[in-house]
Amino acid sequence: MPRETIPDGSFYMRVATLQSLTLALAGCVVLFSPRGVAQTDVETTIRFAPPKRIMAGDVFLGENRLYPSPAMHDVNGDGRADIVIGDLFGKVTVAPHTGKPMSYGAEEEVKDREGEQLKFHNW
Repeated sequence: MPRETIPDGSFYMRVATLQSLTLALAGCVVLFSPRGVAQTDVETTIRFAPPKRIMAGDVFLGENRLYPSPAMHDVNGDGRADIVIGDLFGKVTVAPHTGKPMSYGAEEEVKDREGEQLKFHNW
């Protein structure tokens, strides 16, 4: 655990370190700034690219669905990561990778062993 010694031999932990440790123990993801970079400088050093919508066939991925939540997984075993999408109502679909960079086929329902649509109930 990072701590700093002060001249009288005692030590203290920075408040940010203590808060980060508390969040990490609670199961939260904690992002740290690069060593030596002050918290006020982080805004100018970290930049994200603008978001881009992904096409699944001829429509946008998760279009007309409430809170679509994508995850990457090789569903069909071809060695390429497909996109699995779940939504608020528990519907699960997959957009298979086509083999071309950032190219996915139309969303298909994920089925269980009996051939029924896989659905998770949130309520």
